Amino acid sequence: MKRFKKYYPAIIVLETLIIVLLSGLLIREINKPVPLARDQRNLITHFDQLDLDRIREMIHRFKEGKGDNLTMLEWGTDSGPYIHDFYDDGRELHWTVDSTRDWAGYNGKMEYVCREIQLTEVEEFYKVELSDCENQPEDFKVNPVSFRKDEL
Repeated sequence: MKRFKKYYPAIIVLETLIIVLLSGLLIREINKPVPLARDQRNLITHFDQLDLDRIREMIHRFKEGKGDNLTMLEWGTDSGPYIHDFYDDGRELHWTVDSTRDWAGYNGKMEYVCREIQLTEVEEFYKVELSDCENQPEDFKVNPVSFRKDEL
């Protein structure tokens, strides 16, 4: 050990440089921006700006007569998820809500088949509205999902 005593200052400087380098790499990794895309574009779970943009894309595709599909998982505060399935062929939109896993609410499935969809803006929300639905009155509108503006 005595023969390495003269190298102690250099070893301390080298160790310090390694610590600084690793700290810099860690800080850079922590500050990386969140990616602008998700692996599963057709799965809506965050109800954030990226998910709202995906809803807008689906509405746009529907109005162009192109098909699309989405699945949404909407969690309650003290219950299981509501599972929303959207499917459209460019002419009709099928919306199914499966709440069989929700312990506190309705235990079943609801399905609507509609020919109109739009995104409306109210004071605190962006709301998806379906209208012109089968077996429903002419002025019937259903709101399957909303996005809180303060969470975008």
